[in-house]
Amino acid sequence: MTGSETAEGSWSARLPLVSMASVLLGFAALQLAAFLNAGVFEYPLDDVYIHLAVAEQIAAGGYGVNPGENASAASSLLYPLLLAMAPGSEVQRVLPLLWNLLALAASGWIWGRILVQAGYESWPRWVGLLLAGAVPLLLNMAGIAFTGMEQSLHVAASLAVILGMLVLLDEDRVTPLLLLGIVLGPAFRFEAMGVSLLGAALLVLRGRYALGLLFGLLALAVAGLFMGLLVALGMDPLPYSVQAKMGTIGDLGLRDRILVNFIVNFKFTAAWALLAALVIAPLMFLLVPGMVRSPRRLLLYAVMLALMAHLLVGKVGWMNRYESYILLSAMAGLLALAAQGGRGALLGALLPAAIVASSYVPDHVLRYPFATRTIDRQQAQMARFAKQVHAGPVAVNDLGWVSWGNPNYVLDLWGLGSKDAQDYRMNGGLEDWTDKLAGVHSVDLAMIYDDWLADHIGADWVRLGQLELTGSHYFAARPEVAFYATGPEAVPALRDELALWAEDLPEGASFTFSPEGPTE
Repeated sequence: MTGSETAEGSWSARLPLVSMASVLLGFAALQLAAFLNAGVFEYPLDDVYIHLAVAEQIAAGGYGVNPGENASAASSLLYPLLLAMAPGSEVQRVLPLLWNLLALAASGWIWGRILVQAGYESWPRWVGLLLAGAVPLLLNMAGIAFTGMEQSLHVAASLAVILGMLVLLDEDRVTPLLLLGIVLGPAFRFEAMGVSLLGAALLVLRGRYALGLLFGLLALAVAGLFMGLLVALGMDPLPYSVQAKMGTIGDLGLRDRILVNFIVNFKFTAAWALLAALVIAPLMFLLVPGMVRSPRRLLLYAVMLALMAHLLVGKVGWMNRYESYILLSAMAGLLALAAQGGRGALLGALLPAAIVASSYVPDHVLRYPFATRTIDRQQAQMARFAKQVHAGPVAVNDLGWVSWGNPNYVLDLWGLGSKDAQDYRMNGGLEDWTDKLAGVHSVDLAMIYDDWLADHIGADWVRLGQLELTGSHYFAARPEVAFYATGPEAVPALRDELALWAEDLPEGASFTFSPEGPTE
């Protein structure tokens, strides 16, 4: 082996380490900035606690957010299972952090392996450093792990499929990562099915007929298992959380839903980046010599199909997490294709990253570090009141912190944790349904965003006041949460409890009492 070959091999081995170190350092910087702003460790999304609450019920032999009441509040089959250790404890609360750290490290390493497999070790070293160290950060890989949600695991599974497809096309070899990614992706998110089935289809096209059919069926079986489990527990096959998101675009037919979803996605810069990737992908036939005959053209087709599927039926936005898997997968695929061309091909492949960076970089600097402070000053304080002061059944419309570790009933008026509430809210049929459900579950306190349930606030409800955030706040739906007694008889005791609780509110949160008397 010559000295140049040794140096090239050493550089190839370092690219995955560069990627992994870069995203882990980015993650650490986000965590440090968030801690300095909030003064406590917290997640930037209240949704993390929905998974923790479901995991808590799984550990107790149930499934949902309330003991004895099944509800599909989480849209992931596997993620709540990974969080079921030490339910209700601080150990359980850090499990999302630990799983996301592992997923981020895996994603960074796989990203670097894709660059090596693509051939970037033969390019100038500054190109390898840019693609391995900077691009994953610009594409929000560290930010996705920062959310504490299952999307980081979904990203790792999707990138494993891309790497496996690339190795299969280059070396006619099936890697365990390809097979693992095909099966695990749908276990984390339904959206993974597109990438998984494309990976299985490529196995078939490359002559691995039995393997491709088997793992394609396994991917479908994972989604079928989740849906079958929900049905067996007396629920709809689609999780309530998925149905609630689908319901936001109205009662439309399938074709109109797809059209509206496609249009709505373009409110976000990331959708334009995905569209740019979709436009640039076929240009690789012009930018990369020999692409028409290259086996990698099949990866090009897979990237295009996956991009089209997500733009039509997938979501974009809300802390940039719904598009994370497809953006990173498509960019990995485009970079793999561009490696066989020149600088023009590379610049074309990087254009979507440049577009999305115009949105993601300000998010990292101006919004993400303040998001955990928002959750601590709003949802965590609501949870403290519900569990430590009121210690009774409550109603909310933003499920999460209040439900985790709460032995008392939590009525979710938005419907992620209550099918009855979702049906009434979305389909009508009962004018005073909030009163009815509050009575059924002995709820005398509601903590809600006024405008979310403006038409459904009970006629006898009394507004007690509102919890208000001061300073920067991000990724909470509203900076004010209204507190209601569901009947006049509950007002005196609740006002006393609120006065006691308000004394210990942290800086950045305050409670303003409403004048005594019924709501106007």
